[in-house]
Amino acid sequence: MGWIPLYIDVADFKVLVVGGGRVGEGRAMLFSSAGARVTVAAMDFTERLQAEAKSGSIRLIKVRLPDDWKILVKLIDESDLVVVAVPDPNIARRVAGEARAKGKLVNNAVDYRDGNVVVPFRGSTSYGLHFAVTSLGKAGVAARVAAEKVKECLEGDGELRALYDSMARLKEWLKANVPNPKKRIPIYFKVAEDPDYQQAVARGDAERAYMRALEIARTELSQDP
Repeated sequence: MGWIPLYIDVADFKVLVVGGGRVGEGRAMLFSSAGARVTVAAMDFTERLQAEAKSGSIRLIKVRLPDDWKILVKLIDESDLVVVAVPDPNIARRVAGEARAKGKLVNNAVDYRDGNVVVPFRGSTSYGLHFAVTSLGKAGVAARVAAEKVKECLEGDGELRALYDSMARLKEWLKANVPNPKKRIPIYFKVAEDPDYQQAVARGDAERAYMRALEIARTELSQDP
């Protein structure tokens, strides 16, 4: 498998969504909400897309495929990422192929195998842990339910929350006091392996875990020549 999960900052990306239906609307709104500059190319657009275009948050361009292929190719050239959301699988495959040949990131909502980007179901906990789930196009409903179950599981795990909170605070302190990352990394492992720290985390005591982590960090730094 060539697929690996990545989180990408798409702010200021130029995103082209080919297709103005419900799926195209969903993808357009997703990328627009993340700060991307979104253009939707289609013959018809949902009411939501039309309203968003009037507000100036996205741009709509009428394109009839395959008749207006040259117009679409120009739009692909101008884009960083291309989303294919048209119902015709042949046109979808052709659009995805054109975009990939030009070295673009491509999310094909019709068949993920024709693209190189998958948009997963994603979520986050109340304390800041983010996650994403995908079936790589095989069972979207199952992936969505799995994401809901992951969130429920993570939210109810007090041990994980204590680990997250204490390590996040430790990292913030170390980055402020130890500029060299090579000196910081061994401290994380030292803390994680400490029995007292582990016990505090197991109890869900984030404050005690952090204080123990800080104690270990200061001891390690005081011994550093």
